[in-house]
Amino acid sequence: MSFSATGKQWKYLGAEVIFFIVFFYLFPIVSSFEYNFIERHKSELDRSIASVLIYGTFDVIAFVIYYKLIQFCLFKKRFLLFIGLTIAYLFLYHFYRRGLYFSISHLPIFPDDIRSETLKWYNANSRVNFSVVYMSMNFLCLTALAYFIRSSKQDEQMHILKEQQLLSELKYLKAQIHPHFFFNTINNIYSLALKQSVDTAPMVAKLGEMMRYILYEADHKAVLLEREIAFLNNYIAIEKIRYNKAVDIIFDVQGINDVTYIEPFLLLPFIENAFKHGLAEETASGFVYIVLCMAEDELILDVRNSKPATINTDKAPGIGLKNVIKRLDILFDNRYRLSIDDKADEYQLSLTLQMK
Repeated sequence: MSFSATGKQWKYLGAEVIFFIVFFYLFPIVSSFEYNFIERHKSELDRSIASVLIYGTFDVIAFVIYYKLIQFCLFKKRFLLFIGLTIAYLFLYHFYRRGLYFSISHLPIFPDDIRSETLKWYNANSRVNFSVVYMSMNFLCLTALAYFIRSSKQDEQMHILKEQQLLSELKYLKAQIHPHFFFNTINNIYSLALKQSVDTAPMVAKLGEMMRYILYEADHKAVLLEREIAFLNNYIAIEKIRYNKAVDIIFDVQGINDVTYIEPFLLLPFIENAFKHGLAEETASGFVYIVLCMAEDELILDVRNSKPATINTDKAPGIGLKNVIKRLDILFDNRYRLSIDDKADEYQLSLTLQMK
């Protein structure tokens, strides 16, 4: 069992202990004092405390057994067994109370006034040595406590399962991004190698730096935004090598601090999409403008790219953009804004993330 799980068990045990102390000690003391002060116009707090401590302790012992009976039977839907054991419990509780009266009235360790009062209850020889209303009230309160603790545990378990499900989905989405990215980059290097371009070696070097980042940073829940930007710089540098100087590519970074963290590869699909669909490979023309800036607690990404006059229909639809929107829903919920303006000759995208 992990330390966190052990801590939660102690938390629930603490709630149960507090309930029994308040219900069987504090409430009876206040009730007895209120009765003596208002009805009898006397303040016998010392006697009330002594009586409650004695009887409250024996009641706690008895009702902890019934509390465990609820957990053992009701939670497992053993209703007939629960009814049968409750009847047996009441029968035994009758003799438990009678033995308690006898013990308190005959043991000199207890105060004389409490012993004499208890002796009267013992000599009364009642058929039932408990109040039905009192027992019913205690049973209902203990049942409510048991179900409250059970409901709280189930809520925490559901929360843990939901977190695990979200983490699994995030890992799955990341796993899709990596092959998708490498497929595109290796194709770029292959194209340059066929042309025997001098840019092939620098492109391979950039790819090596990116692979190092993926190996050592990709599995982290969050990385420094500066590290992510360095990765994006390498990606854009590869694209610049691929298109040489025939296209207009700008990547402007503003106001980035050294304390902001971000999910790895969260921004890459938006930038990758701009190059994939915004530049015409045949004519090597077009533009991609990217601005990434930090304004107070908001990270803003603006991407603009041209659209080729003739669209290559052989290109398979990218999975990166769909994946990153799913990741945004998981990671940021309602703390992000995404707007897309798809014009005839230009594609614009604006993403705002609430980082705190």
